[in-house]
Amino acid sequence: MLAGMTKTGASLWSRAAAPRPGPRPAYTLDQLADACVRRADAGGLRAVSMRGVADELGTAAASLYRYVDGKDDLIALMVDRVAGEYDYPEPTGDVRTDVLTLAGQSRTLNRRHSWLVQAKPSAMGPNSVRYLDRMVGALAPAGLDAGATMMGVAMLSGWGANFGAQEAAGLTTGGLGADLASMTGDYPNLLALFGAAPTGEAPPDNDAVFAAGIDALLLGILPRA
Repeated sequence: MLAGMTKTGASLWSRAAAPRPGPRPAYTLDQLADACVRRADAGGLRAVSMRGVADELGTAAASLYRYVDGKDDLIALMVDRVAGEYDYPEPTGDVRTDVLTLAGQSRTLNRRHSWLVQAKPSAMGPNSVRYLDRMVGALAPAGLDAGATMMGVAMLSGWGANFGAQEAAGLTTGGLGADLASMTGDYPNLLALFGAAPTGEAPPDNDAVFAAGIDALLLGILPRA
């Protein structure tokens, strides 16, 4: 979600809002973004192309250049559209609670849209900037300077995104131990780690592991008393 953090998408979104000569545009940026998201959800990022999105909308690929300059703009649009799925409750003022709420939603969005972690937008749109603003607000009670705050945002957002993407791929914290039994190879450290658990013990809970990861990151991000 934070790729291109230092470059806002003002040019793309402003370009669409600016008056243009000729017929009134037939589509909005949201409609283009929705078409991109539908294609990516069904077939991954490779399914997103100017021609493919045009087919989704029932128009010619050339007509899309009225709105965007190419696939990079489509990627920026679709990532920002997904960022619009965040829900922002009133902040509690407790850093851990508010960060966990936002990072947990990032995890959910990356499970829902498995392509998201691979998307590298060239610019940030209004929804992505809103997420960034809220995550900065979640860390604000810690009193960090700008550099430490942005580093924290990147680390926490990356944890949420990558954890959700692994879940979308069918990887779980407890699954590896069971898979090792069917693998051939020299994995002494993994076998020692997972083999040390008592027989019949429940595998690690993903929610607990996710929260523990947030706690570990906050330990390094927040100032020490």
